[in-house]
Amino acid sequence: MCSRRQLMTALVTATLVTAATTATAGCAAHSGPDRTPSPRAEAERTARLALDGFLAAYNRAEQSSDASLLDPVATGPYAETKKAGLRAGRALAPAGPPEPEPLRLTDPQFAIPEHGRFFLVHTDSNRDAGTDRADSRVVLVFTRADPADPWRVAYVSVIERSDLPVFRLTPAGWAEPVAPDARDVSVPPTELSRRYARLLTDGTLDGFAPGNATTGRRTVRARDAEQPGLTARFEDRPAEDGAYAAVALRTENGGALAFFASRHVDRLTLDPTAKGAVSPLTTGVRALMRGEFTDTLTRESVSTQAVVVPPANAPGRGVVFVAQAQGVVAATAS
Repeated sequence: MCSRRQLMTALVTATLVTAATTATAGCAAHSGPDRTPSPRAEAERTARLALDGFLAAYNRAEQSSDASLLDPVATGPYAETKKAGLRAGRALAPAGPPEPEPLRLTDPQFAIPEHGRFFLVHTDSNRDAGTDRADSRVVLVFTRADPADPWRVAYVSVIERSDLPVFRLTPAGWAEPVAPDARDVSVPPTELSRRYARLLTDGTLDGFAPGNATTGRRTVRARDAEQPGLTARFEDRPAEDGAYAAVALRTENGGALAFFASRHVDRLTLDPTAKGAVSPLTTGVRALMRGEFTDTLTRESVSTQAVVVPPANAPGRGVVFVAQAQGVVAATAS
């Protein structure tokens, strides 16, 4: 069976093809006797063009392992992790990767704020066909700092359809963005990255629900730190400036679906004389590594999270993770 992590890996390594230009998703309302497209319909047309442009550039980047081709269409945490993956791929296969089976994205559904600096599109894909993840949706978040800037993808997540909440819409079909400092949700979007970094550091849940990405991640770290001959130290930092800022859309129940990023550094020191000691080096890390490994490896990674944030004061478990992906972006050996 294909896990969500495997599906996410397939997403960031495969050639992408979209049916966005032929699908009939989202609002296509027209107004007036001359059938002038509504502002919402025009916004979706622009969003479709942005999606098509992203996929075309992604295609070229994958085929050539040229990370620079993503510069016009990707930004923030997605750009950093994907470009690191492409650089590693070029180092491992200078002649280029074998041509992958295209990843087809169909049934695009758009959630577009009227005056926001971002929009969301979720699609179906052929990568989960015949697996226990057949109901997953590929979610892309496009952002821009200024209306004159092009739309670029900042977040990509794979979310189970059952975990994808229904968004609150205006009568005209616009999605409602949640303000970064909103206090009508249990955790303001702007605080998610900082609180998560603190949780991983000292275990304070501070609004997050227990689960694989929270308490479970700390358990895995503790277990990894006990491997024979290996000493592990971890550092967690928020990533919240510029294109790394959290974004969130209002859900029907008054909560939010939010996306945020975080940075993580793990320093692994190996005693090669210890019985059962295993080197922490992997092929992918070697491709990004600077220096010669003797006994210490420092890995820097960026993690992206999609979370469901409940309304403020709502009973329940707290902020729940519905997707998480982490990629190594740099490594130093000594």
